[in-house]
Amino acid sequence: MYFSCARGHRHWGQLGAAGGLLVVAAGPQVLLTLRSAEVHQGNTWSAPGGAIDHGDVDEHAAASREIKEELGLDVFDWPVLGWHRFECGGWTYSTMVVVAAEVVEVTALGWETDEVRWLDLDQVEGFAAAGQLHPGFASSWPALRRLIERLVVPDP
Repeated sequence: MYFSCARGHRHWGQLGAAGGLLVVAAGPQVLLTLRSAEVHQGNTWSAPGGAIDHGDVDEHAAASREIKEELGLDVFDWPVLGWHRFECGGWTYSTMVVVAAEVVEVTALGWETDEVRWLDLDQVEGFAAAGQLHPGFASSWPALRRLIERLVVPDP
């Protein structure tokens, strides 16, 4: 269900939304998903995520649930590197940055995701320059990249 924020934008999720950006230190690399054409702002790359449900106790639970639904990964107990919150007119998207011990093979489980890729940070920059990132993720990406670069030490 859509939410119309005070700035006149339509957002998915009456209670806001949450997702998770999986990071592995090697590289470092992040896991992005190509959103299906059938979802809100489809055919764009982003972190897995979606609307916060009434049954979610907090943003951590919501982000973890979305990752499990979309990719089959149970990340609830994985180390959390940090959070980024994108706010727009009373609506919030919270991105949980979680650390994967290694690059894990991941496959999209449902119709919401067309493709899943591990990408180097510069590859994500290339998607941003080409206008291929989800608009909300694109506006959050610079802060997310700074968080990753500050807290993850790449391999020499």
